[in-house]
Amino acid sequence: MSDHERYVALLQTLKDSYSENNSEQELYLMEQLRQAETIEEFKAITRIIGISGGLFCIPTLMAFSVEKGSPKVMPAIFAITEIYSRIEKDDISGLGNFFTASWWRPRWKGSLSKFISYISCISELVRLSPQHTDETIDTIGEKVANEFEIDLFPFETFTELRLCTPGWNAENDIKKLMCAVDGDMQLISMLNEQDVGKSKEMLHEENILNMRCDYLLTRLNFKVEYELFRYLLKTAEVLNSADK
Repeated sequence: MSDHERYVALLQTLKDSYSENNSEQELYLMEQLRQAETIEEFKAITRIIGISGGLFCIPTLMAFSVEKGSPKVMPAIFAITEIYSRIEKDDISGLGNFFTASWWRPRWKGSLSKFISYISCISELVRLSPQHTDETIDTIGEKVANEFEIDLFPFETFTELRLCTPGWNAENDIKKLMCAVDGDMQLISMLNEQDVGKSKEMLHEENILNMRCDYLLTRLNFKVEYELFRYLLKTAEVLNSADK
């Protein structure tokens, strides 16, 4: 199967798995899953997701499935298996590595100085939460760097990276991020005014990016407002590109 054929198959399968009638229910279940206080609550929610959830639930479940030594691993895997069993055989090949946990792990493609700015943006929101007032840019940076499996060499910690990297400018990078937000708002406004929907390609890219952000925010487990945090992670991706 060519890349284009795989892309079309994935797009169609994602479209078929999405229903306006249950999208709000799935979003609610995903948030409740992240907030589950006991393993019994977690198992109860994953059971329902396994029965009724769609492909958009997979990244969040994948994030829990790779928690080493956690009792949440098997319930998450069982739910993933249930969703997988409902996919038409003809569609499975088009999904590629969709059901592979490593495919969802974020990759850092930008420079290390851009990564410092990325962490600076994230930490501002995280530290507003009453549950994270003791966090610092360095503790947050260390946790995010571990999720990205980013190579900090020759530095051993994010703190060393931040203190010893010349030339990084969070102010300029944050301005770049704000321009991306402004462009996104203008696009949404224009589409609404002209009553025009986004193209299939734009919807596909947006859906995949949203789902990758779901995986990352679930792994990070910061106690913040999820929709706001996901939007921040999505827009901050403007910093995660190779410098030209």
